[in-house]
Amino acid sequence: MIRRSKTTVIALGVIAAAAVVAALVHLLLGLLSLDIAVAKTSEEDRQAAQALTQLFETQHPRVRIRTIYEPDRLGTAAALDRGETQLALIRSDAAPKDGQTLVILRRDAIVFVAPGGSAVDSIAKLKGSTIGLLDGRKLDPRLLDLILTHFGIPPASVHRKVLTVDQLTEAARSRQIGSVFVVAPVGGPVWLPLFTALRKGSGAAKLFEIDEATAIAKEHPVLDTIDVPKGSFLGSLPAPGDDITTLSVSHRLVARGAMPDWLAGEITREVLTGKPRLVALDDDLAGIEAPDTDDKVQALPIHPGAAAYLTGNQPSLSDQAQNAAYWIGLMISAAASLSAAGIALFKRVRPRQPPTRVMRLLEIWLAVSSTDPAGLEDLEREADALAAEAIRAEAHGRTESVEMRLVALLVTHVREAVQRRRTLGSRSSAQQSSATPATRAPFSAKT
Repeated sequence: MIRRSKTTVIALGVIAAAAVVAALVHLLLGLLSLDIAVAKTSEEDRQAAQALTQLFETQHPRVRIRTIYEPDRLGTAAALDRGETQLALIRSDAAPKDGQTLVILRRDAIVFVAPGGSAVDSIAKLKGSTIGLLDGRKLDPRLLDLILTHFGIPPASVHRKVLTVDQLTEAARSRQIGSVFVVAPVGGPVWLPLFTALRKGSGAAKLFEIDEATAIAKEHPVLDTIDVPKGSFLGSLPAPGDDITTLSVSHRLVARGAMPDWLAGEITREVLTGKPRLVALDDDLAGIEAPDTDDKVQALPIHPGAAAYLTGNQPSLSDQAQNAAYWIGLMISAAASLSAAGIALFKRVRPRQPPTRVMRLLEIWLAVSSTDPAGLEDLEREADALAAEAIRAEAHGRTESVEMRLVALLVTHVREAVQRRRTLGSRSSAQQSSATPATRAPFSAKT
């Protein structure tokens, strides 16, 4: 029984160790699948997600990144907070509560563009005017309200008109709008058609910066400032005409806080070192940059794994291997202890089967005294058979030591009882034989 218990414990330990090793291989060697939440209304985010997927398919063929499309950028943040995805592409002014930055993919400049002939040339003159908003950008109206509120302009006093780029020409020609609110990456593809459309409708458009951009960014840390050199925006004429400083929002690859540090660090490393390949796949990713490890903005925290990689404190492969070996040993030890405890508990609570061999030998022992001499041989033969059966069971570990001791004891008693029974039978027969002539002697003498 002891040998069988040890064998069971060893088998369970081997199984547990194999399971742990398989799990570690699954994680450490890239046998994993990651979901990334993307706003389906943003063509830029869809292209960025596709480029990231292709990069990991090339560099890590055993890593699978699956794109989960959400209705908008607010939906991507909510999906990450709900734990439905491990990664998300977000804009800084719609950051998830549980999201932590891995990499900054690009920054969008926030500017106002006025058609030619418009009297609006500063934010102070926006009150009472109509602002054009590019369609499909649900976060822009909220961002506009934030800027207007900072300058003391009631958001309700500014009219909004949602337009496509193709509709800007007619809107500028008919003076339907006094300016256009644009949030887009510097050098992005939106600027050339936008300036072209406004020029066709009203002549050369003019751009004005956001005064107090630094103060707004300090008040709202999800925003930042960006320096836009002269002529950065593609158009028929250089725009802006001079260097300006304006507000910006950042687009980030974020992960859940529960993501292991080593995995977050590896993703960060892969994206930053793979920037040339990513830019070849998507021009908008030319602005990929590492987050500032000294930035303590609570709304946009850096993942500890990404920070460890950026500061050179990411554990080496040997350190990770040592940690893996430690956890494997710990889990094997725990599995062995639990297995031993389970076996001991099972032995205590399991229903015990009655020892049929012992009970039968007891019946034989008690039956010897009342069995005729002819039946003693059958009883003795059955007792020997039961003893042989018990010995075979003991050899295969299918019996307990207590039962074996009882079998040996009862077999001895049975044999002694049979011997006594035979001895008594022999004496009785001898007495009967000696008594027969004595009873016949008087009859013979009389005769």
